[in-house]
Amino acid sequence: MRRKYCLLLMIILLLVAAACSNDEAVETTENESAESTKTGDVVVGFDQDLSTVDPHGTNDVNAIQIRRHLYQTLVAREIDMSHKPGLATEWNQVDETTWNFKLAEGVTFHNGSEFTADDVKASLERVQDPSISAPTVFLFEMIEDIEVVGDYELNITTAYPFAPLPDNLAHTAASIMSKESIDADYQNAIEQAGLDLTVEDYYELRDAGGEPFTEVSEQIAEHTSAYLSEHPDGTNYVKFKARAPGQNIEFERFEDYKGESNIDNLTFVIIPESGSMMAELESGGVNITTPVDMAMMDRVNSSDSTEFVESESLRTNYLGFNTEQEPFNDVKVRQAIDFAIDREELKEGIYNGQASIPNSMISAQVFGHDAELPEVGQDMEKAEAALAESNHSDGFDATIWVNDSQDLIDSAVYIQEQLKALNINITIEQFEMATFMERLGQGQHDMFLLSFTASTGDADYLISALTLSTNRGFGGNRAFYTNDEVDTVLETARSATEDDERLAEYTNIHNMLREDVPYAPLVHTNMSLAYNTVQIDGVELDAAGYIRLENLTFK
Repeated sequence: MRRKYCLLLMIILLLVAAACSNDEAVETTENESAESTKTGDVVVGFDQDLSTVDPHGTNDVNAIQIRRHLYQTLVAREIDMSHKPGLATEWNQVDETTWNFKLAEGVTFHNGSEFTADDVKASLERVQDPSISAPTVFLFEMIEDIEVVGDYELNITTAYPFAPLPDNLAHTAASIMSKESIDADYQNAIEQAGLDLTVEDYYELRDAGGEPFTEVSEQIAEHTSAYLSEHPDGTNYVKFKARAPGQNIEFERFEDYKGESNIDNLTFVIIPESGSMMAELESGGVNITTPVDMAMMDRVNSSDSTEFVESESLRTNYLGFNTEQEPFNDVKVRQAIDFAIDREELKEGIYNGQASIPNSMISAQVFGHDAELPEVGQDMEKAEAALAESNHSDGFDATIWVNDSQDLIDSAVYIQEQLKALNINITIEQFEMATFMERLGQGQHDMFLLSFTASTGDADYLISALTLSTNRGFGGNRAFYTNDEVDTVLETARSATEDDERLAEYTNIHNMLREDVPYAPLVHTNMSLAYNTVQIDGVELDAAGYIRLENLTFK
């Protein structure tokens, strides 16, 4: 009897299993599996071209947006900008000036070579090399020594305590390239300069320093980056395929990427006109665009095929003055213009309310912000009084330079109109990005409009770039501003080990900058993108304004 019962139970279980594994269930499972692994191509639309794919070449937003898909850094960022492992699996501060990094194993570069500590050392030494003239060198000038402990471990020693080192190592300027490609770039530069040197000879000269190195450095400087601009070599999920300057840059899947990605091909196309960009987005010719021109926002929100994504940001749009150029070498002139600008009108009229009014050069999301400082406001009485105290009380003629960014062009038109009340007559000159940055670095301007994203999340990055006297010109200080006290206080803030002390020093700097006005902060713009919801989903945006494709899926 017991045997018959067991047999009957087995038959019932088999029938249940058969019912649960019918053709319909199998098809559903297969479909779900196919959906989760579906891959495809992504096209991103930008209004401006990038300058170079060399991570040490420039510090402009579009270049960073594009380069971060090619390269990886030791420290990476979550969507909320917190740290996570990148090419370093872990790190810790051994003492006030020494940091230890354990590195990921089994990582391969696009050129096929294996990632080791030697590549990290070569990359970080290159960004500090005067032959490269990296505009972001200030992010790493505190690094005194890089010791390779083993293939997958190294120590970084700083000249003084520097708490935000992991933040700086998460910046794309700290992108890790293969030592092979770095060597090839130097070798190409040496050959182009007609020098009878090997790369090893060059490194020995660099380590020794002095006049012999300076002479060689000056000779190869114009040729560095040429090889890497054509042969970028990172470890991220796509690798370089082709570039048509002014039109597009194409990347393809890197099959040996140590991670997951649904993207087969990634292309960035340049479409300067916002109406054309929107038409491409709606039709699916472009899958993603950033930033979203404010004039197009209503169209994005009302379209059935597009979605608007927005986040509060680390970005500051500002008006810069050439403090060495008359009349802007007169602080009263700078103060008068600063007081004359109505940020509320800018926020509502140009940014459609998608921005916040600043109280300093850094936004509320950045460490070093002081919420107790008053917002910057318009005061025409103070503007007129300041101009009356200057050497140009009757007004003057000047120019404002802008690049191709539509919101900055619109802001320039607004400022042009606003300053007529002070008898300041403004001519607007517009340049494509590469020319714009080159001429600003040379100091040929009166005033300019630009944005800066404090993408490390720490005030040190923005303030160092824009105000250190050692960064004048191509280093980022395009106001050619010099204030020894600001330099000194910033150094104190950088080396302080307690957050409260650092915050107090940043507040001190904010107050000095508000008095000197080398820059007039205009708005902290919200970051935005739009994507075609018919084709893709899961596109994200972080506070630095970077497109995040980690969770992208295809429909």
